[in-house]
Amino acid sequence: MKKAIILGNGASLKGFDLKSINREKYNVIGCCLAFRFWDEIDWYPDIYVNADDVVIKNPEVIDFIKKKKCKKYIVSNAILEVYPDFPKDGSILLLQDLMCSPRSCFKYVKNWCSGSACLITALDIATDIHMMGIDCDYVEFLPECKKLPDGTLEIVKTPEHNPNYFFDSYQREGDKYNIPNGKTVHKKSWEEAMFIYDFLQKMYPEVRPHITNYNLKNKQSIREYFHTKTLDKFDKHQNILPIED
Repeated sequence: MKKAIILGNGASLKGFDLKSINREKYNVIGCCLAFRFWDEIDWYPDIYVNADDVVIKNPEVIDFIKKKKCKKYIVSNAILEVYPDFPKDGSILLLQDLMCSPRSCFKYVKNWCSGSACLITALDIATDIHMMGIDCDYVEFLPECKKLPDGTLEIVKTPEHNPNYFFDSYQREGDKYNIPNGKTVHKKSWEEAMFIYDFLQKMYPEVRPHITNYNLKNKQSIREYFHTKTLDKFDKHQNILPIED
């Protein structure tokens, strides 16, 4: 079984050489609007996750999915509103369907964000999991956004500097998205993901999944939930890391 790497989109990932990841040893999972950067460097993860009911309906997201740059896509069923005839060949899976599957760890999920959905995806396919770019320190309202009547936000001008993400043009003029709610929705989702992880370790001792989170020293990230190392401890050359007790 391959190991897995989860790529969050936080600012701490800025400058990390994605192409240095050993694809023979790792399944890579990425999410949301990061494909705008992947397109620039012509590099794509194995699995794409988008659990956001608003962002998934962005026409640019649908166009990306249609290009089939990734092997598999796990998305919110809100995609049915804009892409009801998506191919039913198993390459695109609805998150809500996985929550009803007895063979998926998604059956334990109650609350989620796209990042935590990446982790649950990884728990379905790997036992040695490495996460990076999970910052959870969102600036909730950027100067370049406005609040819409339905409570969502819209980018009215592409930010010259976006403190929330690893590249500044992650969000662009016209993008609609949910208020990040980092301390409530995101942190709660990660806390519950930790409960699932803890349960799996106790329920299946013969497997014992292991998770390492990588971040910068000045980032709180999700250190209270998962063992965290500084990002420079990730071995870019061998991508083989010792599992610590």
